[in-house]
Amino acid sequence: MYSFLEVQPRVRGPADGLSLVVVFRLVAVAAMFGLLGACGGGGSGSAPTPPPPTPSPSGPLDAVMSVPDPVGYDADRLAAFNRLNEIRLSAGLGMLAQNRTLDQAAQAHAEWEIVNDIYGHVEQAGTTGFTGAHWYDRDEALGYTPMAGEEVIASGYDAVSAMDGFVNAAYHRIGVLAIEPVDVGVGRADQTTSNVSEPVVIDIAVPARDSIRGQGQRAQDSAGGVVIWPIDGAVSVSTRMGDEAPNPVPSSDVLSLGMPASVTVSSSRTIQVTSFSVKNSTTGMIVPTYVLARFNDPNGLVPISYVAAIPLVPLETNASYTVAFEGNVLEPYANTPTALSRTWRFSTGPT
Repeated sequence: MYSFLEVQPRVRGPADGLSLVVVFRLVAVAAMFGLLGACGGGGSGSAPTPPPPTPSPSGPLDAVMSVPDPVGYDADRLAAFNRLNEIRLSAGLGMLAQNRTLDQAAQAHAEWEIVNDIYGHVEQAGTTGFTGAHWYDRDEALGYTPMAGEEVIASGYDAVSAMDGFVNAAYHRIGVLAIEPVDVGVGRADQTTSNVSEPVVIDIAVPARDSIRGQGQRAQDSAGGVVIWPIDGAVSVSTRMGDEAPNPVPSSDVLSLGMPASVTVSSSRTIQVTSFSVKNSTTGMIVPTYVLARFNDPNGLVPISYVAAIPLVPLETNASYTVAFEGNVLEPYANTPTALSRTWRFSTGPT
């Protein structure tokens, strides 16, 4: 059984040709977030820059609290879709709507992995079932032009476990808990080959050619524009991050790292960290962590709007933890940061 997670974000326009850069970032003229490229799948590529959407007077959408029931999903894909939106709602984010074109692109890539016995994001031209080198190429080939977004893939997980694995992992979490996306496509193949086992492919995006939805959405008002994970009061949290690719702490075995705590704001805002700690609430012991931020990310995938405290050891089982974050948030084009302080608690389960 294979257990792999890989992530490939993307930014359009001048950043084309870079291989390892940041995830969601502001596109100043259109006041939109763009996506940047790379991951364990590796590689880079270029694509035509879509015309910027016409700004709506109302700005980004309010958090989307309900979406139509998906059409045409089997049980596995429906379970993945529902779990993704359950995670987002619990974190104070809006739901993502099924997009049939993104579904087709994600499903085609899952089937490509099986047919070619290759696990990864990048397809090779000339191979059986080729629809585009990168996820955004495949989306465009089928008729959806993403302004921003991310593809996450898994092998060796059932659909729900894959989604839980994505939000547990320091890099995958960035896309799953990004505030702005509005659309999702889900792919799943139920076959196993030498190098791929029942792959799950999730494409998360904002459309470039929609003047309203193309501006993305806000967090729920109750989140106050700040998304934390694990959520306050979460129970049975995993003690470990899991198999993340690429490894955010290359000096450590990725499977020995504990569950990260993270803070996310909208993609145009910059988080500045003063302190970020994880403490065992019972013993009072501070857990040794690596604070992963834009400035020290070894893989160049962290955006300005995200920071994570990654425990360098597994958390204890059936224990309570307190997370404390102190820092600032800098608004775009602003010179004076606003203080940001969050303290929350969660408890681990038996594994």
